[in-house]
Amino acid sequence: MSQIITLGSNVIEQRKEQTLNAQSLRKVVPFRDINIVNEKTLEYNGHLLNMTTTAFKNLLGIIGMSQNFSNKFEKLFNAEAKAQFINRMKDAMTSNRGSLNEVTLVVNPISKNIVGISNKTSVGISNGQFLQMTEDIINKQGLDVTNWSTDPISGIVTINTFNENAKFEVGGVENEVFTGGVTFKNTPTAGMQVLPYVNRLWCANGLTTSVAEESHTLYSLDKDNIDKFFNNLDTLRKNNYAPAGFGDRVRTASNTRASLLEMRNAYNQIHPHIGVKAESWIPLNENMAKYEAAGFTEMTADQLRGAKTNQSVWSVVNGLTHFATHSQNLVDTNMTSSNETDMMIKAGTMFGKKVYDNENMMPDVFDTNILNNTIQTGALLN
Repeated sequence: MSQIITLGSNVIEQRKEQTLNAQSLRKVVPFRDINIVNEKTLEYNGHLLNMTTTAFKNLLGIIGMSQNFSNKFEKLFNAEAKAQFINRMKDAMTSNRGSLNEVTLVVNPISKNIVGISNKTSVGISNGQFLQMTEDIINKQGLDVTNWSTDPISGIVTINTFNENAKFEVGGVENEVFTGGVTFKNTPTAGMQVLPYVNRLWCANGLTTSVAEESHTLYSLDKDNIDKFFNNLDTLRKNNYAPAGFGDRVRTASNTRASLLEMRNAYNQIHPHIGVKAESWIPLNENMAKYEAAGFTEMTADQLRGAKTNQSVWSVVNGLTHFATHSQNLVDTNMTSSNETDMMIKAGTMFGKKVYDNENMMPDVFDTNILNNTIQTGALLN
């Protein structure tokens, strides 16, 4: 078994300073004074400001427009027409009979990007408050830090921790032992989250199960929110940091063939950092070649979703987490600590899907040439 690597005190102090320096700035502005140029840009007081995808989604939520409707509108017309339509909806909300006068722009001090837009004047939890609470929990629960990143664009802070005594096994799956812990995450507009964090001891891969039942978000520091937050954390600790249903999901993932779509999604997480060498972790091209040899040169998303690969979902998830955890020591890559923690969360999201693409597929109980060698009853009726 591999040894889980923890961060030293000097590195932790450096990451703490980075986190404090990345504290988002908040400015309450009249909603009528901002103008949407496109999905990535808004204008305020004559200045063009870059906007993240999350901030644009926040804006759509404020005016009551879904992302799906936004995408369809642009396909039917164009990006400029969509921006004009969004601005008209915004202006209607700020008219004399409108329901919203002010919004809060959340700005990342490093990238200068708008990372969030809220219709509330008090948004999120400061990085200072986040650190104070997180350090207190880490010390009291005897947790060690494995990863600590602050995304330079979004300002999201993620800290992965584990308790070396919190080991658990998954029955029915050989050689699978895990160490449990907690991922602490602070998002400028969404608050502070605690999520189950799991290390697979066979290769010390880190996985943040972001869709687990035990995940909880602290939106504010009022008493009720804090009580729920700590009760949730205490439940996770009493369960030895093992997420509910984790064993069942490991068994299912181990016995379910990954689809080409699931494999491609994982491959595309790695490819930007290492190019075609991503094949060593996720053998996408090997599997695609099999289908191309059979005449499937171009496939739709539905076909990719239904196409089985020679890898289990568990294997694909672990390819992703192995790269996130170990790539810096194995190959030359442009991975940052923020990329690593984000990839662990993406792997956890894939692992935690309610239904894998091939999970409930019925087996073909007939011969593969059934349509050619069997009388087709209905077709012969006349």
